[in-house]
Amino acid sequence: MDTHLPKAKVRAAVAEDFEQVYPLLRKLNDTRFTQAIWKRLFSNLWDQESWSPGYVLDTGEKIVGFLGGLYSESSDTDQDQKFCNLTAWIVDEEYRSSSMMLLMPFLRQKDLVLNSLTSSPEAYAVYKRLGFKDLDTAARVIYPLPSFMGTVELISEPAEIRKLLSKNERECFDAHSGLDVWQCAIKKQDRVCYLLGTRRLGRGHIHRVGNLELFRETISQIRWRLCMSIDVKGLQVDERFLAGKKMVLSRLKYFAQPKQYRGKIPVEKVNASYSELIVLATP
Repeated sequence: MDTHLPKAKVRAAVAEDFEQVYPLLRKLNDTRFTQAIWKRLFSNLWDQESWSPGYVLDTGEKIVGFLGGLYSESSDTDQDQKFCNLTAWIVDEEYRSSSMMLLMPFLRQKDLVLNSLTSSPEAYAVYKRLGFKDLDTAARVIYPLPSFMGTVELISEPAEIRKLLSKNERECFDAHSGLDVWQCAIKKQDRVCYLLGTRRLGRGHIHRVGNLELFRETISQIRWRLCMSIDVKGLQVDERFLAGKKMVLSRLKYFAQPKQYRGKIPVEKVNASYSELIVLATP
């Protein structure tokens, strides 16, 4: 960094920083996002206390860097667990040597499970050196195939779904009811599997799987019905949710960079419910 440049300091971001951060976000590869979509990262969508969009690198004159963080809590594990999904990490070229300053406040939160689901090659390498583990290197794309449902039901009526869910799942269901997502439940006798996903280019992306055992057991039966219900031509689900299950009429799609996480938690407990994959979702 040029020693004549104004010194930059890290501080917690606030919603009002968006106008200064937006020119940085526009430099990222995904140009399909409009200003209104990017602004979702600076909106307290889930009415969280002590909320912040992440951290900024600020010279006092302008913002020269940003690393977003989307926080959530879950009681799906043996104890309440806090998560943070790291989102856009972008720094002006002149201040690139100060990039790590943005990550340090997240790393200092020792009990926090961190994940990065859409890393750039540079960010992936940094996270890897810091002990982040790979979640998935690929997703399985599943095409619809009619099948006998038997005692398996696919519930898509919101009121009926909500009645079937656990307390933690109901909180997630309610939190996402106003976003551009789809939600449903697989029911087989007294067992239920909650699913949360998005639509993208005619494909239903599954981001949260409530009951992994039931999902793996029934996905072949419900895939055609699910595609019809959410009006897509196929499904995409990360390989960790399938645990190597082989399926006819399916293929692997490898990610440009593997998804990553850092924390003492089984990989199947990490999901994208509160991530940029949901917040920035567009049909």
